[in-house]
Amino acid sequence: MKPVLILANGPGELWDWARPVIRELNRRNRPVSLLLLPCQFASGEERRVAEGLGVDDLRGPFSLAGTLKNALSMGRSACGVLQLGGDLLWGRAAAGAGRRPLLCYAYGKKKGMARCDRVFTAFPSMAEAMGRGVEPAGDLARDCVDGCRRPDERPEKSVLIFPGSRAALREFALPFLKEAAPLLKKGAPQWEFKIALSPFSPPGEADKWRDAGFTPAAWSEASKNPSLAVTQPGTNTLELMHRGVPFCVLVPFAAARQIPLSGLAGMVASIPLAGPALKEAWLRRRGAGGRLLAWPNRIAGRMIAPELVGDITPVEAAEAVLKLINDEPRRKAMGEALAQISSLAPEGAAARIADEIERMAPGND
Repeated sequence: MKPVLILANGPGELWDWARPVIRELNRRNRPVSLLLLPCQFASGEERRVAEGLGVDDLRGPFSLAGTLKNALSMGRSACGVLQLGGDLLWGRAAAGAGRRPLLCYAYGKKKGMARCDRVFTAFPSMAEAMGRGVEPAGDLARDCVDGCRRPDERPEKSVLIFPGSRAALREFALPFLKEAAPLLKKGAPQWEFKIALSPFSPPGEADKWRDAGFTPAAWSEASKNPSLAVTQPGTNTLELMHRGVPFCVLVPFAAARQIPLSGLAGMVASIPLAGPALKEAWLRRRGAGGRLLAWPNRIAGRMIAPELVGDITPVEAAEAVLKLINDEPRRKAMGEALAQISSLAPEGAAARIADEIERMAPGND
């Protein structure tokens, strides 16, 4: 049987999108090939993480030339191509080489979708914004969690802090949070403050966070039932939403130089010497515009989870977190609102996508 070829790039796409689809295809005994695409948002640990996902053929990441070569060769031997993130030029090249169907999944409209055979997204509102022919299959990030916690389930007296999947962001976060730690513990002495270690964190990083005064824990377990989470924007906010965990997003402008950018902004940011300053200025203007960052807020079209964006100091960050700790009614209302947004996405996204793959690409021709 010919394999399904999956193309994926950054941490969120690999962990929250590719992982549940691969698991579903494995359950159906379908062979899977995975090509990791070049990505400016990559953590550098994608290959290591992908090795544990259960694919039959793993390749990449490569240079642009190497990616094209492998996309063409893998596309020729595949029964169909599913692209989960990245430039659709790669998917079109792979599908064209083998004359196979190209399916893609995204949270927003992107160039090249009109040439895909099937386009999936998570929520009906996303499908409507993306245009005709886009199917709301459900949120793949929802397939990664065990479900929303029960109304009668008492959350742990803990705050889960997610410093990011990329090393540069965590390197900024470590001294920032280390300075905030004594203030948090003084203001909430009965609470435990955990650092969520990303699957993309290298082995041995837990000791750094333990030395900084935090309790390190694996994201998959620690995110199940905290009273509050503090996080970066990304698909992790969707996992928290689907669990019904109240959270706030923390984006100090001082970390702006560590945030990767795509497109023209990313090219400008790469200019030697002046690039980092130009990037920070661009991000400051964008942040000042009031654009919502967390996915649940963007889906709802309003601020449900607070977003702390600006020239924020560790002291101000600690004060904001303590304010949420001491406001249980607000946290409860936030959790209920997040659970309501979660319910808008159809269930079983990975199974629905796998069904369509099997319909369009049987794999035995």
